[in-house]
Amino acid sequence: MGRVKSDDMQVIGSFLSFASRGDKVGLNQMLLEGTSPNVQDYDKRTALHLAASEGHASIVELLLHYSANVNLEDRWQRTPLTDARLYGHRDICRILEVNGGKDSLTDHSLTFAHERSYIEARIDPAELNLNHSSVLEQGLFGESEKVKWRGIWVVKTTIERHIYQPVTMILSSRDNTLLRELRHPNILQFLGSVVQGEQMILITEYLSKGNLHEILTKNARLDLSTSIRYALDIARGMNYLHEHKPNPIVHNNLSSKNLLLDEGGHLKIGEYWVQMLYEQIQTSQDNCPITDKSGITYGQLHDIKKDIYLFADIFYEVMMLIEMTPICLKT
Repeated sequence: MGRVKSDDMQVIGSFLSFASRGDKVGLNQMLLEGTSPNVQDYDKRTALHLAASEGHASIVELLLHYSANVNLEDRWQRTPLTDARLYGHRDICRILEVNGGKDSLTDHSLTFAHERSYIEARIDPAELNLNHSSVLEQGLFGESEKVKWRGIWVVKTTIERHIYQPVTMILSSRDNTLLRELRHPNILQFLGSVVQGEQMILITEYLSKGNLHEILTKNARLDLSTSIRYALDIARGMNYLHEHKPNPIVHNNLSSKNLLLDEGGHLKIGEYWVQMLYEQIQTSQDNCPITDKSGITYGQLHDIKKDIYLFADIFYEVMMLIEMTPICLKT
């Protein structure tokens, strides 16, 4: 129901992105072209789940007009109505209820759902198919390759568990679950992790269009609208991470190498989880400022100052590639 073959995952990504952003025109166009309103992502979340979570009532109504299944459950056994209630969107709750929506938490224990999500955030290495895998150049940390997982292409990144300091680091079950539940059209989807010996394996969404670094190093000229779109993509993704409650998710490693291009020409932020790998060994230094090689002084955990500096640096690089056109140079 709503499942499609792995070759169509990029189409699904674009469709869900329209729903998450509240882009009614783009979503309606894909529906007219035959995209099912019930397609699901890696975690079985539908466009209706995302629209209900983000508070886009008009998108919810559009999807229902195209006969979207109002009670499909995601991997955490949540329905769109469950999400609408969770995020306090009362108008959407009413729309879904009138159309037969049910809240799955009335039937399933919330504690059970969280315990199950902790387990599912751990990747089973036996499910990774390395046949026809290929090495990828992306990100600043670890070695990445394209592999198949549960029938779809994903990125497997292997990171030594001693990144900067000789201390064993690992994503906790809580961090794994938090990362899996993050949803925004401008952040790369995190699927889970597993520890093997002295290595940590991270599984993330696969995007086939490369990264911003490749565009910048080719010295290709960009038009103004593309440059501004890239800047807005990064800003929106970072704002989503920084607005996370109760504490902001700080990147600290934002780079053109971990800004990946999706099928729609938009950028997605990757490696926002790296900071969590070594947060666990900094509890005694939470209030100690650091001055890095860029000259920026920042706190270690929840200070977003370095992210702002890195964004400005990338924005400058992008703007330098704008193809200038003569504009009324007459005196």
